[in-house]
Amino acid sequence: MIGAGLLATPGASAISIGNAPTIKLLGLTVNKYDVISSLVAGVLVIGIGLLVRARITSGVPGRMQLAFEAISNGVGNQVESSIGAKGRRVVPLAMTLFLYILFCNWLEMIPTGHSPQLLPAPTGDVNLTYAMALTVIILVHVTWIRTQGLGHYIGHYFRPYKVLFPINLIEEIAKPLTLALRLFGNIFSGGIMILLIWALLPWFGVPIGDLVWKAFDGLFVAPVQAFIFSLLTILYFETAMSGNH
Repeated sequence: MIGAGLLATPGASAISIGNAPTIKLLGLTVNKYDVISSLVAGVLVIGIGLLVRARITSGVPGRMQLAFEAISNGVGNQVESSIGAKGRRVVPLAMTLFLYILFCNWLEMIPTGHSPQLLPAPTGDVNLTYAMALTVIILVHVTWIRTQGLGHYIGHYFRPYKVLFPINLIEEIAKPLTLALRLFGNIFSGGIMILLIWALLPWFGVPIGDLVWKAFDGLFVAPVQAFIFSLLTILYFETAMSGNH
């Protein structure tokens, strides 16, 4: 988590937010638990993908293959309905983002019995969400130039009227910010909810409250936020490939 502070709650001692072990790397302060969680999520996505590939069959699919095919078909249908057949190359990126963000969000549900959480949701760290959002937006702009041409790309900043150039520029600058902060805010607030449950509920109510919130978070918040990030990625690529503003 970013930052460090105290959240004061009635009838409870101050809750420390953002105080996680860090290390210095090339002059940067790195939250080592978030880095570990990011790597774990990446290994899970790659490992499960390789496992599905090794067990893939043209006959009756297994549960894991069926789940991957359902996600792939869902993303593919969304891409084709938004962009058309030419947008198929976006499917691997959108599907990878969905699965990676989903696994990142789910890591928070794993009980480690350690404070701070050994495997926090790395999407609750704005540095990761900024990195993913910048990667997506850079690819979008590169795709726009390659498919529409540099002249058309520059021209879209001045449409429909030249006087709107500042607004169009601000809109493009805001895209990675909103894409990153939307995901970060929702996952970070989920971590605060867990802290509040531990601080405000009596000891016998903590396990129940923790279980209920994590079940809700895992079944609804985690997949919805992963879906929204992937969907916005598809929509940004639709704009780049169609040339519309």
